[in-house]
Amino acid sequence: MKVIKRITIISICILILLSIISVSKAASSDLYLNNLHFDVQINDDGSMDVTETWNIDIEDTNTLFKTFEKDNSKYSSIENMTMSKVLENGKEEELIKTNEYSYHVAQDHFYFLDMGDNYEVAWGTEYENSSGTATYKIKYHVEDAIALYNDCSEMYWQFVGNDFEISAKSITGTIKLPKAVENKEDLRVWGHTPDLNGTIYATSNDTVEFEVNNNKENKMVEVRIAMPSNIVNTSTRQYNTNALESIIQEETGWANDANRTRIGKLIISVIICLVIFGVLIYFLIKNILTIKNTKKVMPTINFDYYRDIPRQDATPAEAVYIIENKYNGFDSTDIGRVFSSTLLNLSLKKALKIEQIVNEKGKEDSNIILLVNNAQYVTGEKDEIIIFEFIKNACMNKRKGIFGNNSNNMDTSSITMKELKKYIESNTSQVLNLKTALDSSIKKELLDKKLLDNNGIKKRVKLISNSILWFCIMFFGYMFLENQEIITESINSIGIPWFVIVIMIILVIIDLITGNIAKNKISVYTQEGVDEQEKWKAFKKYMEDFSLLKEKDIPDLVIWEKFLVYATAFGIAEKVIKGLKVVYPDYDNLDYSIYPNMYIFMHMDFTRSFNSISNSMSSSFSSGSGGGGGFSGGGGRWRRSAVVEAVGKPKPIQTN
Repeated sequence: MKVIKRITIISICILILLSIISVSKAASSDLYLNNLHFDVQINDDGSMDVTETWNIDIEDTNTLFKTFEKDNSKYSSIENMTMSKVLENGKEEELIKTNEYSYHVAQDHFYFLDMGDNYEVAWGTEYENSSGTATYKIKYHVEDAIALYNDCSEMYWQFVGNDFEISAKSITGTIKLPKAVENKEDLRVWGHTPDLNGTIYATSNDTVEFEVNNNKENKMVEVRIAMPSNIVNTSTRQYNTNALESIIQEETGWANDANRTRIGKLIISVIICLVIFGVLIYFLIKNILTIKNTKKVMPTINFDYYRDIPRQDATPAEAVYIIENKYNGFDSTDIGRVFSSTLLNLSLKKALKIEQIVNEKGKEDSNIILLVNNAQYVTGEKDEIIIFEFIKNACMNKRKGIFGNNSNNMDTSSITMKELKKYIESNTSQVLNLKTALDSSIKKELLDKKLLDNNGIKKRVKLISNSILWFCIMFFGYMFLENQEIITESINSIGIPWFVIVIMIILVIIDLITGNIAKNKISVYTQEGVDEQEKWKAFKKYMEDFSLLKEKDIPDLVIWEKFLVYATAFGIAEKVIKGLKVVYPDYDNLDYSIYPNMYIFMHMDFTRSFNSISNSMSSSFSSGSGGGGGFSGGGGRWRRSAVVEAVGKPKPIQTN
């Protein structure tokens, strides 16, 4: 059960972490391109004119920039850079060009400079301390962008580089040739992008268009076009050799690699879908059979109220275990109530005494005094022995100075609430050991008393383990949503209809519902255990409502001494005390020796001390369970987001 619980928690944490990572990546640069469009005109002299249109969301960024890596094998120079901002009415407003480098460029200004290894263009925005959407146009002339061979001419241009640090919803482009080719088949085009999320086509005899959807940051996009040699008249980059066949062979090899990658992803996607579908059907059938064949164990008698303790030898820990279905163990919200209620029960059994004192600072406190050396002298219940020994160890640890120099009381048979609270907060491992020991001992006791059904527990564990499946499905669903093109290609290429995906989602929901119904039908208690649980629920309700009931015989306060132990365990002690004050108006005259628990609640500041101890116990358990503390993350961020375009060796992904 512990392993299943931890795996479930880890699965949830992974999903949350993946979501956070996804969101943080999108927001890390404070920039996001809604669309990046390229209009390219190839000229007959081998040059090309490019217009980039950026529709971009900007937040807290005053300068944008882009660099072009110099590469004489691809072009000789970039010239005539101009920039404009597109206004809401569609008109363009020219940005003012400067000839000096500036880390922060003034609003509505830009520079274009030769930086040695690259060219850099940068421009100022109006969103230094705000956010908004803007559209910019960058126009420039590229000399010798076309290579001229004996049998073809070639454009090979990387529009977005591997260092481009802005994600884009879409990247589109239109490339116009100087003149039309005679046969469209002579116009060969290829596109490269790592995520297989783009398309490129020769839409006419003189036009090539490409599109890439959901391009992540640092993902390059490049285009290669092989045209007849007569498309351009001249080029400085002219080579007296044939290149068409080697270009086709190179691109064919890359295309085959890309197709193998694509097919592999599709096969994996289909296999995962089939496996999930089969598992969902299996568990659905199993859940239905469990519901059909399992007879739910119902209480022999239903009670509105139960006016006595259901089992006189039941410890408060056992009562909580039964009434709240803690067959998988106590959690952080239980351990404090169990600990404090056991203190009260040990007080009734004369194993310890709780008295009111005034500490060195003149403030009221409660002191726990051990009256015996071993809890076995007063009780045979193992869970109470475990808690008694925990308190005894806390008393002994005063000798080690864990409470600081302010504690002069070295009496190892007593400990104040304040000292106990500090001991609990300083010994999380001991609290964890206490909780583990209580879980084990109570489960064993209730199994021995024929109240718990071990087979029922095992069956419930199996059903609860199905939750791991749901989180696995959620994980794969997340991965699919992050790569929607895989689903789309699976549907289009293999023929998986959308309704299959919908059916799988419906099956998940049905499995969750039937699994929960099946789990609730399986009882972890025997018939005797179910009957006792019913009595504990009715007993709790009686304690909550007794002051409102018209009882002929009001239980003696001695009985309520014991009742308060369980009221504390159930977390209703304060409500019960308020009712007692109504029914027993002479509570101020109570004798501690006769009514210790009543006196503690009504005359001592035990409620505050109890809450303090209870909260410390719960907090110590939670922190010791691996919850961890808070942390802060950080990282440098420029006031401008760097985007880099570099021309390097292509990585083929998409071909047509």
